[in-house]
Amino acid sequence: MNEIIENRLNIVRNDLMNPPDLVVREIENENFCGAVAYLSGLINTEELENSVLRPLVENKKIIFYGFKELASKISYGGVLKEIAENEMKSAVVSGSAVIITENTIIEAALKKTEARSIAEPPTNSVIKGPREGFNEEIRTNLSMLRKRVKSEFLTVEEMIVGEVTKTKVQIVYLRNVVNDKIIVRIKQKISAYKIDGIIDSSYLARFLEDKPYSLFKQVGNSEKPDIIAERLLDGKVAVLVDGSPIALILPFSLFEDFEDSQDNYKRPLRATFLRYVRFFGALCALLLPALFVAVQLHQFQLLPLELLITILNDTEKTPFSPTLEMLIALVLFEILGEASIRMPRHVGMALSVVGAIVLGETAVSAGLLSSITILVVAISGIGLYAVPDEVGTIGILRVLFVIIANFFGIFGILVLSLMLLGYITALGSYGVPYLMPLAPVNAKELGNVIFKKSLLDIFMRPAEYMLKNKRKIKKVK
Repeated sequence: MNEIIENRLNIVRNDLMNPPDLVVREIENENFCGAVAYLSGLINTEELENSVLRPLVENKKIIFYGFKELASKISYGGVLKEIAENEMKSAVVSGSAVIITENTIIEAALKKTEARSIAEPPTNSVIKGPREGFNEEIRTNLSMLRKRVKSEFLTVEEMIVGEVTKTKVQIVYLRNVVNDKIIVRIKQKISAYKIDGIIDSSYLARFLEDKPYSLFKQVGNSEKPDIIAERLLDGKVAVLVDGSPIALILPFSLFEDFEDSQDNYKRPLRATFLRYVRFFGALCALLLPALFVAVQLHQFQLLPLELLITILNDTEKTPFSPTLEMLIALVLFEILGEASIRMPRHVGMALSVVGAIVLGETAVSAGLLSSITILVVAISGIGLYAVPDEVGTIGILRVLFVIIANFFGIFGILVLSLMLLGYITALGSYGVPYLMPLAPVNAKELGNVIFKKSLLDIFMRPAEYMLKNKRKIKKVK
């Protein structure tokens, strides 16, 4: 074996501490002298054998050592690129085969792809509409987007994030539509930090948020390629992370979480009705426990006499104050939710049913909690999951509202609501107001929030995005 080739192989072995899964295939005949190095668990060995090793071993016609000559004899259909000696270890650990000769070093990306099959995502099941969902393989996710957006303007920019993990991050957008300032800012935010590893897209979301410590998220997300394709057509930017089935969406506004992927596949009246149901469910989840505490402690005169008597009869034997009783019930609900998620699926279903029925009934029978409190918490819990992407935020805020209601009653709830409204009005996502189009008011866009417009009535993209191409639909005749 040539001394230069041997030295290069030793560099790979020493840099990687000669791991047991490092495979080195030395090839030496009258026409070729070189070696192929790779990690066995990361390489598609069948493709390596057919595309690289066999052509190198069996070719006996031409002596080739340079990059162009060598690349022309390899039947691999993927990308081949010439690399330097100091790039060999990175290429090997990323799942590539490194072909080493005296005059050149070639990287062939032969990474073995093992991922979940494309299926309906568990976080967003649908009755009407596409049922495909992203998986953990970034190439598969990008192909699903390309299948839906067959445009030469669809642009993909790739970055490597993570000093240790070297995770691929792809920024996807329509370059003839999107605001270029958003792309520049996204790249700046990603490059502003050096981190050891990116395991999931939620890691990257913290980088991309303007206020990462805020209770409200400022980056949208979805597991469905049809939703991401729709957002791209609206002029937004998608960020895909290798190893994560959840794509990020920028810019983001709060009302997007009250929309559903099926809204575009239903009649406008039905979609509008369900949108108001989600708003009402979120309000019940947020304010109902606090209002119940407030009227018990401060504004009981607002209740009808019959209802007041029912509440007094039901709560007179409970040993706790209304506030403490409500907080105990809310915490029990959160514990049941966390336990049912982390238990095995069938056990978790049984646990949620047993916890909701048996535990609640036992607590009422024992006189620890009142039945009306259990009912209020149950209604609040159901409303909580009407907007699943805001569960964490509403879950914390409703506890805060209960505590404020204990001291100040309905007046405290109103003041806290105004403070909260002022806070989220000041939030933004890449120049787009968080409550767009409600604050500031955009009459054209506000109509689509209040009443779901038909697809044929949405001619323009949102003006707040400051896009290159604002027209979405143009009537030909």
